[in-house]
Amino acid sequence: MATATLVNTDLDLGRKILIVLAQERIPVSVAFWAFLSQSDEWGLYIATVLVDLEGPKVAYDRILGALRNAGIDAQPLWNRIFLRSPKDPVLQLLEKETEIPNGSIQIMESQNIPHGRPSTYYITYTPYPTETLRVLNETIADRFVEDAYVYGKTWAVTGLDHLGELLSKVFHLNHGVVESTLADLSARKTASIANVRLRPQDLKRLRPA
Repeated sequence: MATATLVNTDLDLGRKILIVLAQERIPVSVAFWAFLSQSDEWGLYIATVLVDLEGPKVAYDRILGALRNAGIDAQPLWNRIFLRSPKDPVLQLLEKETEIPNGSIQIMESQNIPHGRPSTYYITYTPYPTETLRVLNETIADRFVEDAYVYGKTWAVTGLDHLGELLSKVFHLNHGVVESTLADLSARKTASIANVRLRPQDLKRLRPA
């Protein structure tokens, strides 16, 4: 079992990073913190098709630039971020853990929108009782995972109209739930929806391009 504790600040930082990548339309198949026994610390693994399309160096440069532009100092933890191809069999199996049809939705409005422009909303689908799934002492594909925390999937949409369309046409929420969610966002900038059930074709549509 991992001897170094993954603290809430790391989990929060991971969420912020995924929101930035969603805002920049950088596709992420799965993201998780995993314990690195050789260094006795945690690493943030991000599976993105950019690794296959543009190569690891360009992918790292793009993500580092996106974090820098968002005001996140990624340099101190850069040796703890690992980009991987979504074709990795272990990551493919972990991605399937985020495609469970029963879950909840958390939505947050961006705080940094120029005046006069529509707001951006970040939607996270979490098919777990908590915000992350813990994988502890399991063999996945051909590798042993000592300890890991897997995030749900996150997307970004711009404008309340597009958000309402996503909630009604992709998540199949009824009109009353959609209207209540939009009202919560207008009042509090965040909203949560419990007991969301998706069909297999919906899960496929929610995969990154």
